[in-house]
Amino acid sequence: MRILGQIPHPELLITVFKSGNKLILKFEIGPFEQIYKFLETDKFSNFEDAVKLTTDAWIKDIYQIFNAMNASYKIRSHEIS
Repeated sequence: MRILGQIPHPELLITVFKSGNKLILKFEIGPFEQIYKFLETDKFSNFEDAVKLTTDAWIKDIYQIFNAMNASYKIRSHEIS
């Protein structure tokens, strides 16, 4: 797996990878990460295509998932204490 690049964002670390016939987008914030794997196609095959795919609407969905992950994390961490 190799890194194709990072997509600039003020809060998220967004990294694009290439592995075999897949493009992988990894979103990170704090202790959490989300990874999305896409099969390479004629229409989706490089870093620029990944940048186009990473829209404001998708970022909004990413944040909603991170918020749910954080809520679950807080509940579980209190169970350990």
